[in-house]
Parts: sequence; C-alpha cells; structure tokens
Amino acid sequence: MNLRLLFTSLAATLSLGMAAQAAPAKIACVGDSITFGSGLKPGDARYPQVLATLMGPDFDVRGFGNPGKTAGDYPGQVGRWYGSTKEFKQSLDFKADVYICNLGINDTGRWWDPKLFLKGYDDLFTAWKSASPKARFFAWGLLGPDYRGPLNKKAFPGNCYPDVRKYSGSDNGSAANRPEAEKLIATVARKHKAGLFDALHPLSDHPEWYVDGLHPTEPGARRIAEITFAKLAKSMKLKQPAPKLEPGTGNVIINNTGESGILLDGWKLTDGSSTLVFENATVIHPGDRLIITIGTETQKDPTKPLEIKSAKSPAAFRLIPPRNR
Repeated sequence: MNLRLLFTSLAATLSLGMAAQAAPAKIACVGDSITFGSGLKPGDARYPQVLATLMGPDFDVRGFGNPGKTAGDYPGQVGRWYGSTKEFKQSLDFKADVYICNLGINDTGRWWDPKLFLKGYDDLFTAWKSASPKARFFAWGLLGPDYRGPLNKKAFPGNCYPDVRKYSGSDNGSAANRPEAEKLIATVARKHKAGLFDALHPLSDHPEWYVDGLHPTEPGARRIAEITFAKLAKSMKLKQPAPKLEPGTGNVIINNTGESGILLDGWKLTDGSSTLVFENATVIHPGDRLIITIGTETQKDPTKPLEIKSAKSPAAFRLIPPRNR
C-alpha cells in the first residue's frame, strides 16, 4: 500500500468512526418563569442547566422558559399563552426526543377557565407530537409550591412559615384552582402518554428556597433538576455511573466519578445489621459525593444530612443496588 492510499484509508476509517457516533438525545424543558429562572441571581444555574449536567454528555438539554406564560389561551390575556411565544416555536424547531412541561401555575389566577386550560394544554402537546412524533412527554402533575398567601394558612403549601420568611397577605385566588388544574393536566397526560411527576412535596418543606414565595433560589432550582432527573432515570432506564463507596472517619462517603448523575433511590447501604434505603430522589451530581454520618437517627430527606444507626465501623458497610440496576 503506497502512502497516498494509506492516508485515504485512514481518512475513510475516521469518517466512518465519526458517523457511527450517535448524536446526543435532545431534551426540551418548556415552561414559565420557573423554567426561565426568574428570581435567580446572575451566574446562578437554572434548572435546565443543572439537569444538563445530571444527564451527561449523551444528552442535549435546553430551556425554553418564558415568564408569566399560561397553558391556556384566555380572553383579554393576549400574549400570555405559551403557544404564542418564540420559545414555543423554538421548542418545535428543536424536535426534541423528550419534552418536559412546567405550565399551569400562571393559569390558576383570576382568568382561570378549565375548558380553555384543557384545550390550550392539549394543543401544545399535540403540536410537539406533530413536530417530533417519536418524542416522549413528561409534565409537572403536581405543580410546585406557592408560599404566597395568608400567614399560617397551608395552601399548596401556602405561607405557613412566618418564622422563616413572610410573603404577601393573599394568594390571589390561585390556590383554590390548583386541584382542578392538576386533574386536567392528568387528563392531557393520559391522552399523550406523558409521565407525571410531583414537583410539590419534595419542595414543600423548604420555603427558604424561594425568593418571593413562588420563584426558587439556586438550591430550589437544583432540587427541581434532581426531581426531574429522578423521573427520567426511572422512566427511561438511564445508564448511570456506578457509585464508589469509601469509608471515612465516623462516616461513609459515596462518590460519583462519572460524567452523569447517579440516582440512589432503591440502593441500600448496609453493614448487615443497620440498613439505609435511599429514596425521595437522592441524587449525586457528577464529581460530587454524599456523606452519611454513622449516628443515632436516620434522615429520609436527601437535602438534609443523612445519618444511619450503627455501632460498626465505616469499613463494614457495602452498597447493594436495586434489582433493576
């Protein structure tokens, strides 16, 4: 083989190798101000950005949020319907493999109309399905917390934490309409085979994560991304890095040395007598670690320090994966 033929052969091999690499799967995060990142400081990571880190290099995650937008198209509210925005058109052009919808909170105010909400929400999903027929859909079935409202009144969950932060004195009527909105979201989800997840309860004990009662701070956005990642990891059976267990001094450390997040839900940390089962969207970010103290009580909230009851040394512990890992 002469030199020219060798170069030609190498070029062909490299070309075939590049062609064989699959393009990253595309994920579109569509929604209102929470998806957009209103209330966050410059430089703070928006939830789609955090989700991109958790999903890793095999996914192209983009945010298509627009503040104040609704799922329904209401009279006298020109421009509020998400379907009239440039972000909606961009989400269609993106032709995502996965659409994650966070819409509904802005619908529940004084212009609330269940028929228009249902029609508008359905029209959005129909358009996304038309643009990307093989796409999978997910939506916030239980909408995120709204801490605005009368002090000490638990209204989804309402402003019931006066010692932490005080918000407005009224909930503008939106709390009363949320149950109906969530039922209608479930109706659309069934039609389009969309997976629903709970954005309320994992956030409902953390009013400190909200700057004005409605818009999350960076820790809140991070937690939203973790909840979303947990749903995608389970539903899509995502391949994840193996967690690395390391004994510490009076504690056990679980490291993530991979390029994507690890969902620990279903994993067991045990020394044979004491066992901690991870749940509630316990996520380790790439390059990060989770420290579990060997102490007197077990915490189930992964956003708070984790402890496990044990009299044994950290070296006695091992990690047991769930059956489907």
